[in-house]
Amino acid sequence: MKGSLNSPEMEGVTPEYVSQLGKEWLDWLVDVTPDEELASLPKPGHLLVQEYQEGLQEGLQEGLQEGLQEGLQIGEQKGRQEGEVAILLRILRRRFSDLPDWVEPKVLAANLDTLDAWIDRAIEAHSLQEVFGDEAARGTTLL
Repeated sequence: MKGSLNSPEMEGVTPEYVSQLGKEWLDWLVDVTPDEELASLPKPGHLLVQEYQEGLQEGLQEGLQEGLQEGLQIGEQKGRQEGEVAILLRILRRRFSDLPDWVEPKVLAANLDTLDAWIDRAIEAHSLQEVFGDEAARGTTLL
């Protein structure tokens, strides 16, 4: 221990200085009341509020991110569906000229898989029944 007090870092640190530091620290411990010590500690309520705020912020961020992703996917799917509706109606109009009134609402209500199938059929179909199958025959006049 004596060797460590003689190191260059300890130069100027005398036994009196160490004694004085110890006395000041002890005086501080004696002078601090339990209420003051408690007041210096973080409040459990503050920690709970902080954790709640952090959790809320994190939840909002995750919710926004998921909402954005979902919105993009829905928008992409809707855009694709609108594009396929436009393509199918264009093909049908070019192949069969004037379309019966039931065709456009039927095409607008179709899902992507159905639209894909109808587009494939419409390219070479000779009638609307060949495009829409039995669905075209239900109470409608076919071209």
